[in-house]
Amino acid sequence: MDFGALPPEVNSARMYAGAGAGPMMAAAAAWNTLAAELNTTAAGYESVVAELTGEQWMGPASASAAAAAQPFITWLNTTAAQAQHAAAQATASAAAFEAAYAMTVPPPVVAANRAQLAALVATNFLGVNTPAIMETEAHYGEMWAQDAAAMYGYAASSAVAGKMTPMTPPASLTNPGGLAGQAAAVAGANAATNTQAGLMRTITAAPNAAAQLAAPLQAAGGDFFSIPLVSNSINGVVNTAAWFSMETIPTAVLLGHTVNGVPSLFLGTAGPFVGPTLAGSVAQAGSTGASQATVLAGAGQASTVGRLSVPAAWSAATPAVDPAASATA
Repeated sequence: MDFGALPPEVNSARMYAGAGAGPMMAAAAAWNTLAAELNTTAAGYESVVAELTGEQWMGPASASAAAAAQPFITWLNTTAAQAQHAAAQATASAAAFEAAYAMTVPPPVVAANRAQLAALVATNFLGVNTPAIMETEAHYGEMWAQDAAAMYGYAASSAVAGKMTPMTPPASLTNPGGLAGQAAAVAGANAATNTQAGLMRTITAAPNAAAQLAAPLQAAGGDFFSIPLVSNSINGVVNTAAWFSMETIPTAVLLGHTVNGVPSLFLGTAGPFVGPTLAGSVAQAGSTGASQATVLAGAGQASTVGRLSVPAAWSAATPAVDPAASATA
C-alpha cells in the first residue's frame, strides 16, 4: 500500500483507531506460556524414559520404547522453540506498532491545522494572511510526510515480525492397522449387541403373542363354563369325589385296626384245635429252612392250673391242693 498517497487524516485515524499493542502483547505471553509447557513436557518425557531404560527396565523392549518415544520428544522440543520464536515475533510486532504510533501525528493536531487553514483563507483580505497560510500548509506537509514514514516503517517491521516457521503435527506413534482392527472389533461387538437385543425383544414379545393367540380360546372356554348346566354338573362331580375321598380315609384306618386284631382273637379261641397243625407246620418249615434248628415254640400244649394256662413244668412243680381239705384245715 502506498501510504504516501494518503493524507495524514487517514493515516493518523487508522493508527489511532486500532486496538493498539495490547492484543499482540497478550499473544506473546500466550506463546511464551505454551513454550514453557512444551519444554516441561519434553523434559518429563526424557526423564521418565531415561529412568526406565537405565535403571528399572532394560532390554530390547526398553530400547524399542525409547526409540518410539524419541521422535515425540524431539517434536516437543522443536515445537517449544517455535512457540518461543512466535512469542518473540509477537513482541516485535507490538514494538513496531508502538514505534509507529509514537511517530504518527495525533488526529486532533491534523484537524486543528485544517481548521486554522480554513480560518486564514476565510479572512485573507488583500493577502494579509498569505504568509500564515503558507506556514500552515508547510506544517501540514510535514505531518503528511511524518505519517507516511511512520506507516512505511510499521509495515516493514510488521512484515519481518510476521514471518514464522510453520508448525508441524507430531508423527504418529501407533500402527494404523491397529486402528482398523479396533474399528472392526467395535463393529462386530455392535452387531452382536444388536443380535442379542433382537433375541431379547423376540423372547419378550413371545408371551404377549401367545396370550393374544389364546385369547379367543379363553373367551370361548369362559363362555362355555359360564353355562349354569355345565358349571353345576362339574361342581356336582367334584363335590362327590371329594366326599368319597374324605370318607375313605377313616374307613381305611378303622379297617386296618380291625385286621390287626383278628389274628390274636382267632388264635385265642381256636388254639386247642389248630395248635398241633401249626406246630407241625412250624416244625416242617424249620427243618426245611435250617436242618440243625429245633422247634422253640408250640401252640395248644400248655398245662392248666385251675382255669389258667401255664407251662408244663409248672404243673409238675406245683402240688395239687384239694379245696375241701383246704377248707377243713
